[in-house]
Formats: sequence, C-alpha cells, structure tokens
Amino acid sequence: MNIKIGCTGWSYQGWSGTFYPKNLKSSEWLKYYSQIFETTEINSTFYKIPAQEIVRRWNADTPRHFRFTAKFPSMITHEKRLERVNSEVFAFLASLSPIYEKISALVLQLPPSLSFEESKPRLEELFELLPDDFLYPIEGRHESWFSDEAIAYLKQNKHCLVWNEVAGVTNPMPITSDHYLYIRLIGDRSIPDSEFGKVSKNKDIEIENWATRLEDINDIPNAMVMANNHFEGFGPHTANSLRMQLGMRELFWEQKKQKTLGSF
Repeated sequence: MNIKIGCTGWSYQGWSGTFYPKNLKSSEWLKYYSQIFETTEINSTFYKIPAQEIVRRWNADTPRHFRFTAKFPSMITHEKRLERVNSEVFAFLASLSPIYEKISALVLQLPPSLSFEESKPRLEELFELLPDDFLYPIEGRHESWFSDEAIAYLKQNKHCLVWNEVAGVTNPMPITSDHYLYIRLIGDRSIPDSEFGKVSKNKDIEIENWATRLEDINDIPNAMVMANNHFEGFGPHTANSLRMQLGMRELFWEQKKQKTLGSF
C-alpha cells in the first residue's frame, strides 16, 4: 500500500520554534513544511474560499511531487447542507486551479446533524457537477452513515467513507472504495490552540492500532492519513509516530535536528 501521511494544515503559530525555525517568516512556512512532508490537508478552505493569488503562492512554494487535499467550504457542507450549491462549488474549484495538478482529494466533511438519507439526493446532484479529476472522500459523522444501507450505497458508487478518530463519532471503519482510504486523526477539542506545538496527550497505543489496521489491509493500493493538532497537541509528531510504526523513515525538523546535534 502506498501511504501518504501529513498534517491537517501547516499554518500554526505554536509550530514556530518547535517545527519551524524560530525566525522563519510565516510566509515561508509552507515551503519549509513541503521539504519535510509530502502532503497536507488544507484546512483553511473549510472557512473561506481562497483567493487565487494565495493558491498560486501555494503552488510556487511546493515541489512538483507535493500533494494537497482540501476540505470543501463549510458554506457548502454545513450552512447550505449540500443544497443549491452550484455557484459555491464552481467558485471553490476555480480558486484551486493553480494547484490542480497537485490535488489528490477534496474532502466532504459533513456536519453531525446531516444524515445519510438527507444527504443522498443532494450528493447525487453534487457529483453531477464535480469533475473526475479528483477523489472525493466523504466524512459522514451522523450515525446513519455507518448503516448497512449507507455502506452499500457508498460501495456501489465507489465513494470512500472517511475513517476518522474524532470525539463523538463511533466509526466502524468500513471499506467502501477499492482504490483508496482516507483517514483523519482529529481527536477532541480539549487541547487549546495556544498549546499546539507540543505533545499534550500520549496517543502511542492509538497510533500503534492505526498502524496495525493499515498493515492488515492487503487489497487497497493507496491511503492518505492526515494528523490534526487536537489529536496529541502536535500534528507533525503524530504523523511522524505513525510513519515509524509503519516502518517508514523518521522525519527530522528544526527542534528534532537541534536535539540530535546536541546529543553528540
């Protein structure tokens, strides 16, 4: 299985001096991040459709092999609940045009109040609009998304249901696509933003369980895993821990490099 592991975003003040060199300007953070990790999930698109000027900068700051995923704007998924969203969808897709060749997936994170039954006809309309250029994993959080009916529908239409670890969601991790998995390690909201950049919770056992789950899958060729700061307090550490559990190369960044040099 080809597994790409990254973080849900890169622009966190708490990473300055822990992941990023202390004096590195925030405008240089993505360039630095993309030298360490090979993928990221753009979290900011959930809150606002980005200006093309910003997206062009993302393209310029990342190497050709780097890959983005991005969350659909909350205007589409939460405020309008997938209903009558044509203009917003076209605006969102247009905004991302500078990084089209670097996009792997666009994530439909749905609100916990949006059931499968309510979503189904709206999704069918939405997928009539969406180009075939990207993958569209669906993160349903209402319990109906894990019903036999929903899983059968997702399998029939080859839609990937996101696997996640997030407070309030009991996800049985069904495989609904034979092509890929999309995993989001989110956690809860108990770690405040001011504490991002350090490990506040030890999730070694959970990370080991995720590695075992991935190693036990033999017939899915690709997986994307995104780690959020709320999981342990420091997304890069979570991503790196999972990499090492899977036997992948350990990644080194500013703080880790300093510790390594200081040990001699």
